[in-house]
Amino acid sequence: MVKINENQHKIHVTSPTYAWEWDAETDIFNLYDANLRLISRAKHKPLIVGAEMFLDSQTSYQIKNDRISIIYQATKNASRLTVSWFFQMDFISLEPLLLESPVDSDIAQIIYFPEMDGGAYKPSMYSHYAVVPGLCMSTSINPVVDLHSRLSVTTVLGSGAMRGPGLTQQWGLPAHYFCTFNTSDKWNAIGAKALQSGAACWGLAELPQGDFRLEIREIGISPVLNLRSDIWKHKPNKLGFSFLIAFGENYHEAIRSYYKILQREKIIAPKNISGKKKDVMLAPQYNTWGVESSKAMKPEELTEEIVKDIFDKFQRSGMKARTFVIDDKWEGQYGELKHDAERFPHFENLLNDIRGQGYFIGLWAAFLRCQNPAALGLDESNLLQTPEGKPLWLDHQTSRYGIFDVTQPIVQKVLSERAKEFIRRYKPDLIKFDFGYELPSLDFAAPADMNLAGECLLQKGLEVVIGAMKEENPDLVIMYYGLSPLLIEHYDLHSPDDLVYCIGDYDLETNRRVFFSSLCGELGMPTYSSSGYEWESAPDIWFDTIASGTLGSLHCFDGDESGGMPTDEVIAKFNGLAAIARKQVVFQTYPVHAKWQGGLRAGFSPSWERIENDKTVLLALRTHNLDGKPAPKNYKDILHTDVTLVVASLTDDGISESTHLGIVPFGDGGCTISHTALHNSATIIEHYFSGRATKTQVACSNSRIEIKLQQTRNHEILEWIEIIFEKD
Repeated sequence: MVKINENQHKIHVTSPTYAWEWDAETDIFNLYDANLRLISRAKHKPLIVGAEMFLDSQTSYQIKNDRISIIYQATKNASRLTVSWFFQMDFISLEPLLLESPVDSDIAQIIYFPEMDGGAYKPSMYSHYAVVPGLCMSTSINPVVDLHSRLSVTTVLGSGAMRGPGLTQQWGLPAHYFCTFNTSDKWNAIGAKALQSGAACWGLAELPQGDFRLEIREIGISPVLNLRSDIWKHKPNKLGFSFLIAFGENYHEAIRSYYKILQREKIIAPKNISGKKKDVMLAPQYNTWGVESSKAMKPEELTEEIVKDIFDKFQRSGMKARTFVIDDKWEGQYGELKHDAERFPHFENLLNDIRGQGYFIGLWAAFLRCQNPAALGLDESNLLQTPEGKPLWLDHQTSRYGIFDVTQPIVQKVLSERAKEFIRRYKPDLIKFDFGYELPSLDFAAPADMNLAGECLLQKGLEVVIGAMKEENPDLVIMYYGLSPLLIEHYDLHSPDDLVYCIGDYDLETNRRVFFSSLCGELGMPTYSSSGYEWESAPDIWFDTIASGTLGSLHCFDGDESGGMPTDEVIAKFNGLAAIARKQVVFQTYPVHAKWQGGLRAGFSPSWERIENDKTVLLALRTHNLDGKPAPKNYKDILHTDVTLVVASLTDDGISESTHLGIVPFGDGGCTISHTALHNSATIIEHYFSGRATKTQVACSNSRIEIKLQQTRNHEILEWIEIIFEKD
């Protein structure tokens, strides 16, 4: 299905999914979609900073089966640089570089697709748009970047988002890929949008021993591997990236293809999830961090009495969360994984009491932070070191800590033992794993074993810590952010936290994060909603998350940053959505009425469809798009509504076939649901916040059922509506 043709120093590759061509004389390659619309073009030869002998080189190539190798021979010595592309029917693999040289060079960076201008370069990969999900911590810059805006930044595409160059990158969105798509040359001409290209997703197929970055400059982009052999005097096992390039009608579908191919090619494996673990993953959560933030508490000010007060107010609110998470800082010192005995004199009794009332227990921990290595039988040499040979110390509020060097066997032993004891002692059901964004770049610090440097370092830490914890409890749920599909075996639940930089935009930013993270449902990783720090935006956040995961709350019941207080109406929305939430962890989520272009509209979706086993099992439909314009009232002949609502099947069948449905309305009005089974009537049960329920009968006609929706009835607040179709 892949055809490679050679003609007058040009190579053309075609498949049913894409086309690729390279010109040996200009050293430019073009990437096209299935309809031969240009996605990207770029200068091909990489720049190896520290081995500049290839700035002056001769070019040749070899074609063998479905692999093309482009070879750059340095003119001044026998050095050779080989770049190999491997072509499959629905994806392309760009393989690590092969450098053969008699010259021993310290490689600082590898720049892909640069255009040289004397001794300088600029990124040359051109597409009108680049999609960088983790570009910015706030809503200030949309991740769908119009490159003609001339944004100039080097952004982190890997795990170490807080210690890299450029913007303060997002830790609540996926890592290790970016996307490109292109407009036609006609731009704004009549019909130009129909000529817009499909999208390509450039994702890693393995973690490199360096920092993964993307340079955006001069209307172009360049992937960058930051190795810093000039500092650390280490030669990595592999040079460059192992890229997997997948394709789709739009960037959402290109990312979906990337995930599917990773699984199909056995680069990542499907998750094996027990029933107990599934229950914890999908249980709605309440987390203490919002109270700690609302009261501007220093970490060391959290006490047992404060946690008890939070738990009491949470219970009295009527919020039906099933997991109670104690956040930073129940621990005495980071790294010890032991509670502070002075602030929490009866910590284990507290956990047992909460557990005894029917709740799952969640605990926050930053496992790779270390305040006092001596307390663990270690010393400062067991922390990540700076180029000066000193430990890297970081500051967070009132704490000063280093980072465990998890490449050292003694550290692995200590951390593993501590992690196991932590699980045995406190018996958490869920871990809110913190830390990854704190990984320093190789510009600042490195581990002892440089074979595990860069993007490999977090993976090693996860193997050590999470591996040990799951030995003790295989059903333990790990919740994390800064997602990478390559680390899916370690993470179970995605958290779009933290929204601290998104004041005023909590709902919009959550929508955007869910827009990308919802794709992880196909990998068996649902998204947890979090909530932001104010009550007003919470219902919209829960609405946007219910199609792709579970609910969460960080709220303070004493008030929020706007002075807002919880209302029964808001709590009722949480409870209603919790009642109709789906019980599967593998699913597909599709944006409905989404916009794919624009600095304001792109990367958001007003509505959502969830599919399981090829059946539409949940619809979350707004009556208006996020810009206020009306949305269609019909969807796929399944649902007609004049009310924003969520409707879900409460069985394994699709909405139109299920005998048991649930609805949470976000307004008053009505909806019509198609129902293919021949039922004459249905029982409608309205569940109220008070705990009371009422039953009525509704007739079915013409394979449809019409439901009147009211958020309050007789001054009682509705949580959800249950529909049970009667057997004829």
